[in-house]
Amino acid sequence: MNVLVIVFIIATIWLIRKLAWNVDEGTNEQREQNPELNTKNFDMHERRLEHFSKSKYKNRMFYIGADGTCYYYSATGRKIFC
Repeated sequence: MNVLVIVFIIATIWLIRKLAWNVDEGTNEQREQNPELNTKNFDMHERRLEHFSKSKYKNRMFYIGADGTCYYYSATGRKIFC
């Protein structure tokens, strides 16, 4: 019985994170002008990268380096190039 409760709690937490984790922040206009706001729109993400050299896409901050490479930081702090 305890295992079933634990599995139910874990499944509920996973479902909440899956559905609510990648939500857009702010209005379209606010997201267009502020690269720190999360977006799920890939076209907006690319425009913000070109304009600001950084953009938060699906809860991950992407950057454009001085040499034009795109990268983000992993959870351990390593630079991951894309």
